[in-house]
This record gives sequence, structure tokens and C-alpha cells, in this order.
Amino acid sequence: MKHSTWATISPTLTVLGIFLLFPVICGSGLASPQPSDVNVSMDYWAPYYQPALAIVPHGVSIHVVNPTSSPHSVTHDGCRIGGPCAFDTGGVQPGQEITIPSLPPGRYPYYCVLHPIMKGEIIVIPHHTSISQGAIHDHPSITDVKISQ
Repeated sequence: MKHSTWATISPTLTVLGIFLLFPVICGSGLASPQPSDVNVSMDYWAPYYQPALAIVPHGVSIHVVNPTSSPHSVTHDGCRIGGPCAFDTGGVQPGQEITIPSLPPGRYPYYCVLHPIMKGEIIVIPHHTSISQGAIHDHPSITDVKISQ
């Protein structure tokens, strides 16, 4: 009976593969992974911001990029109605990218000052919280935005 070279090498590769993947599977134990930043892109057509609803864990920054040929803004509704103003990017020029730093947990509807038809929303959830789309409306930390001034 003839044995293939692969049959001889295969157990070695399996053990080597498990050894190499062990830190990835189990984690290094040095630090817990940080959540990735979230990207929002502006667009010419509705819903104008992609994604129109960004659900973000607390501690995560939001990167906004403008790939269009017109300037736009990302302005929290509170800035317009005289309430607490969580963020206002000012004019984001074509090809420019800006970052909205981490926000406290809460709901942040926003719009474009230059084109008020453009609207979006950022929902910041407490870190390590899992919330389904349907449960967002009932979660107290989501509906009560608290912004220190």
C-alpha cells in the first residue's frame, strides 16, 4: 500500500496550525480588543448618509468622509434647536474626512446645515451592551442624551 507525502505531513501541519492559531482563538490576555471606529459616508441621494443610522458602542469615534463634489456638514439637531450641541463639523469639503470623537451613550439625530433634507442618526450604546434594532426605542440610556457643557 502506497502512502502519500500529504498523509505524513498533514498531522504535523494540523498541530502547527493549532499552535499558531491558539493565541488568535484564545486571545493574548494582554488587553481586551477595542471596538473599531465607525465610518459614515455622505452621498448624493437619499438617505444621504451611509449608514443613515449608525449604532456605535461608547468609546468609538465616528469618521465621516465626503466623497461628493459639494461641501456638507454633520450637525447635531441640538445645535439647531438651542439645546446642547454635541457636534458640528462645519463644512466638510469634497474629499475631506473628519472625526467625531466618542460621544456619551444616547441618541444623536443630525443633519446637513447646507442641505437640511440630509438627515442621519448616531445611537451610542453603553460599552459591552447588545441591543437589537427593536429594543433601541425602549432602552433608557439611548433615549436620554446627557451632554455636559
